[in-house]
Amino acid sequence: MSTTSLRFSGNLIEELSQKIPSSLFALNELIKNAYDAFSPDVTIKLSQSKQTISICDHGNGMGMEEIDSLFHISKSSKSYGHEVEQDGIKRLTQGSKGLGFLSAFKFGDKVEWVTSKNGTRSKFSVSKSELVAKDDVSGTEISVTTDLYEKSGTTITVFSENGELDELLSDLSDSRVIEKLAAAIVDDTFNIKIEIENQEQIVSTDSLKSFQKEKEDCQLFYVDYDSSKNEVDFYHKGECIRSFDFSLSRLDYLVNVKLVIFNFPNGKNSKTISPLNKRVHDSALYPLVYVNRNLFNNITVFDPELLRKKRTEDTLPQIIGRVSVTSHSEGIDFNSDRTNFVDSSLTRCLIKDLESLNRLIQTEGSRLKRELRKGKVVPTGKAFPNKSSDNKRNGVASIFIDRQRAVRFDIPSDQIDLESFLFQVKDSSGATVENSEVEITVDGEISSSRVLPSIEEPCKKKIIFKYVDNVTGVVSRDIIIDFEQKFSNLSGAVHEKSLFKIKSGSEYVVRMETVSDIINAIDKAYSSRCKEDYLPLIACSIRSIFEISSDKLSKRQSQWFSNFDLNKCENSVKKELRDQLLKDVVGIIILLKKNPKLVTEISRATGISYSTLNNSLDVDDFKVSVKKSHIGAHQSTRFLSKPKVEASADNCGLFAAICDVLINLDRSIVSEISIKKVDESDLNKYLG
Repeated sequence: MSTTSLRFSGNLIEELSQKIPSSLFALNELIKNAYDAFSPDVTIKLSQSKQTISICDHGNGMGMEEIDSLFHISKSSKSYGHEVEQDGIKRLTQGSKGLGFLSAFKFGDKVEWVTSKNGTRSKFSVSKSELVAKDDVSGTEISVTTDLYEKSGTTITVFSENGELDELLSDLSDSRVIEKLAAAIVDDTFNIKIEIENQEQIVSTDSLKSFQKEKEDCQLFYVDYDSSKNEVDFYHKGECIRSFDFSLSRLDYLVNVKLVIFNFPNGKNSKTISPLNKRVHDSALYPLVYVNRNLFNNITVFDPELLRKKRTEDTLPQIIGRVSVTSHSEGIDFNSDRTNFVDSSLTRCLIKDLESLNRLIQTEGSRLKRELRKGKVVPTGKAFPNKSSDNKRNGVASIFIDRQRAVRFDIPSDQIDLESFLFQVKDSSGATVENSEVEITVDGEISSSRVLPSIEEPCKKKIIFKYVDNVTGVVSRDIIIDFEQKFSNLSGAVHEKSLFKIKSGSEYVVRMETVSDIINAIDKAYSSRCKEDYLPLIACSIRSIFEISSDKLSKRQSQWFSNFDLNKCENSVKKELRDQLLKDVVGIIILLKKNPKLVTEISRATGISYSTLNNSLDVDDFKVSVKKSHIGAHQSTRFLSKPKVEASADNCGLFAAICDVLINLDRSIVSEISIKKVDESDLNKYLG
């Protein structure tokens, strides 16, 4: 004889009430345990004469290690939704909460387990009332007797009392309920059987009628959607008559939908359709929803009455079938009675995707129905694809792009592995194709490295992925990768709109307090609804930024500047230089053009690439910006148009950043740079 011990404290009652909300939920938990044990079946027997409920499977059974784990509440070695294979059979793991032990107690006080594994049969029992009487059940020992037994499997017997069995029998007397219990797991390798004493009929998964064969004479459409193919196929009388594109918003779940849509003519209705396909509260038709092959007790995430407010001819509410969701993401979780999802970004997207898919099926199906109408009659008949149509739909090679992969990048970008955009590639037989077999081109040129080098200038790159299938030929997909210039707001404050930005992602902020304050004030005005009223003020303020920035730089780095002999300048240049500010601003820009090392230091400090910065040092552009910012009495108000003020602000912001960097340049760097000063010949060159 061996012993095992309980590993939870005295919160059993709370666990029972919160985690196991109903008898049907508890049975579902026990069914999932049998499924996870790779049993080919599970049999649930209800005996009124003995007041017992037994759950018997022929799965892997439990040894002492598994028995110990059984009594460790809320802990499980299983990973929900992950695929596990045994003897060529693949199953999606159902359990993960460790609720099997508590589930059995939903039906009675005493529970007995008989389980066999590796030639050893173990038997043990637990009384709930004895546990509840204890203040602390942690460490309570349970006797386990063993003997030799060849077959594997587990039988759980619950000795019911206080009406638990009668309540369960009442629930299962409703064919809409008992058939859904038999359909709790959708897997051809697993059968659920429910036997009730003194009832001849045994309900089982195998005995359930296929929804595809329901009321064949009244079938309008058979609808097939597989998210791996991104196509919704409509079949009418066995032939595919139309396909529609539909893609999910995320890649961490898959959706497979198979539906039968009816059109009942006068004198016919849904009365003879199996109870399995009817809602419990009103017997309306609806498709069953499965999450990782387990029935999800929810009638709203794929509601046939989604469009009930529209005209009848624009809706298709008579729908049955299966909506299957597969995901092993941790974002998939349910409330205590498994009637709804726990809110997360994944479940919100999933619910939205299912609603959009439902809407597409009903709206496009309604259009097809109108097209098929002949007078007042809509032809119906067996809609499930016939063999010739089904074969025709097979054999399509496909390339699937990872839609969660970013296609917008800031410049300068990192190198990009182009294969990372490939989510999955399949040939016409459905087999997975290695990414290496896919040809990748960038703007029409084959990429031998399959890596996109760093991009330093704004542009768009067209990437084409091409695979040549041996049977069906070429299949290709393309994406556009957008490389954009990131901007920094020079004031450091956040505004709805900002006039003063530089082409950099470094978040450079001007340190000249007065200039920074003016920029911040202008941005506040520019973010207002009546910004056009502030244009004269903004233009004057732009001029102030030019003046303050140039003045501070000329004083801080006075050794870089000298006075000009205007007699050595051309007449046209003398005329331009009457504006002292224009002379100061242009002089600084020319200074940078003559001293590339200064441009390098500015590039390093601001994060603006050297080529972008160098290309921005256009003397004419800065000259025009200074002129447009001068709103004296002798200037025309035509300079106040919004686009012109914005253009001036672009150059003004860059100029402020340039001066800010040079003003704060480290003395050691300044001493190392041999400055070439601006002279009259430079003025004649750029202003003449």
